Formats: sequence, structure tokens, C-alpha cells
Amino acid sequence: MLKRLFTRRHLPKLLNLIPWSEQIIKKIEIKRGLYQYPDKMLGRKLPFYDNQDVNGEKTDVLVFAAHADDEILGLGATLYRHSQKRDNIKIVYTTNGSADWFGAQSWNIRADTSKKRAEKRYREGVKALSLLNIPKENIFCLGYPDGGTQRYLTNMSDDVKNLLQTFNPEKVYVHSVEGGHIDHDITSFVVKYTCEKIGYRNVFEWAEYHRKQPIGTKEIIFLPNPFTTIDETIIDISEEERNLKKIMLSCHISQDIEQFYTQGEAIRRANLSNLAIELYTYCKLPKFKLKSIVKRFTLTDKSPSNEREEVKEWKENF
Repeated sequence: MLKRLFTRRHLPKLLNLIPWSEQIIKKIEIKRGLYQYPDKMLGRKLPFYDNQDVNGEKTDVLVFAAHADDEILGLGATLYRHSQKRDNIKIVYTTNGSADWFGAQSWNIRADTSKKRAEKRYREGVKALSLLNIPKENIFCLGYPDGGTQRYLTNMSDDVKNLLQTFNPEKVYVHSVEGGHIDHDITSFVVKYTCEKIGYRNVFEWAEYHRKQPIGTKEIIFLPNPFTTIDETIIDISEEERNLKKIMLSCHISQDIEQFYTQGEAIRRANLSNLAIELYTYCKLPKFKLKSIVKRFTLTDKSPSNEREEVKEWKENF
């Protein structure tokens, strides 16, 4: 038991120090049959591969959240206001939420345990969003590993592109890059990068939590970004909206997050430039790993001098 607990807790941290560890883990995931894009992704729920009908109705709001509950923590009151206007809202979870409380990912725990956990997280999300009259048919999951999105940037980008082209939303919401959770930052980076690549501009990001701003912070603000000049909007959450947020969070029983209903909300238009430098600055993954991951994803080979100039520009703008 102790040996198994040690493996779950510490093996991922030890592997994090090895430059090529993500490739090793991905091979394990594939060999175990957990993640074989696009047909076999743990917890995946997408109309493109599940033969669900995608109706032609207008999509007003498309939200990309890393985990089931993030959209409530960061956008609960905002989504309530959209629902009051009868906006058609669609939610996309990029991960399956299968990691355990100790941070162990699906690649090093039992497959049946991961599957049950992923299904439970999705059901909790559906139940919470039903309070905003968002139907199950509008709630999707890409099925990437909780805590392991950094291994699937290209696949995730393909999914994001397909969703944008299928739903053609009026507005997109996504996490900001802030170093609170790796999956939040990777989701933000991939969604914004893909939007920029296909020319989609109406992208907004929300603040959630990080080391200096713990989850549940009422007066929430964004971390500084010298490339974003548009002011952030602080949402004035009413007592009714905060109570609703509490009820929605209580639906996520497995996460025990009802206590964080005090979480404030802040939104700003996303800047779609200098995305790699933003990621290097705030994401908790080691920088040497991030650079390798981003380079493989973008297929651009920037010289060290050009990269130094971008970093210098970032620092000078603070």
C-alpha cells in the first residue's frame, strides 16, 4: 500500500525532471490503450466521433474549460447572465478529470478507476450546468489526461479547430495563462493559438487562481500581461448569483469545492500574440520542457537570439 502510494505521489514529480519524460508517459498511455487519438480517448464525448447529431442552431457562447468545475469557478455568474438572455451555451472540457487527490494521473493508476472517475466528473458537470438550463447535448469532453494535456497539443488543436468550424460561436471563453494549473495554461495556449491561426478573434479569457491568488479569492484580478492593453472587467456578483454558484459547485461532490463559492470573476479580451512567451513566463512546467513542447507543436525553429529578444521585450513591458 505504501509503495503504491509513493509511486502515485512521487513518480510523476521525479519524471518531471527528465527532459524526455512526456514521450515516455505518452507511450505508456498508448500501450495501455488509454489514449489513442481520436477514436479511443478516456472519457471523450464529442459529436464528431460518437455519431451524435450536431444541430444547425446558432451557438452564442463556446467555453473551453480544462476540468468540470472550472467553468463555474471562473464564469458561473457570467454564464448565468448569458442563460438569462437565452443564449445558446456550449461547454467543452479538455480533460477527463481522471487524476486523483494525490496528483496521480491515469497512466499510473488502474484503468477502471480512471474511467469511473472520468464518468463521475462529467456527470457532476452535467448536473451543475443543468441549473443554467444547459442541456447534456451541449456539454462535451475531449478526453485528454487530467494533468497531461502537455502531451497532446496537436490533437487538442485539431479538436478546437473542428469545434470552432462546426459551431461557429459568437464568443469564446477560455482560461488565462496564470500558473495555477498546468491544464489551465495548456488549454489557454492551445485555444488561443488555434483561434489566431484560423482568424477567429472574439476570444475572452477569465482569471481563476494561482500561487498569489488562491482559489476562492473574492477580489480576483489578472496577472500582468504587457501585451494585453484592454482593461479587464470585474464582474459584480449579486447575492443571488453567488448562492447559485454555491449550489452549482456543490454538484461537484468529488472535488469538495462548494466552499470556494466566494470566487470572484474577471474577464478580458484575450491577446492572441506572444503566446509562447506568456506560457514560458507563468506555466509551472519546467521551461526546458515547455520550449521543447511548444517547438514541436508550432513547428517553428526560432533561433536563440530571436527568442532572447522576445523574452527581453516581455520583461521591458512590465
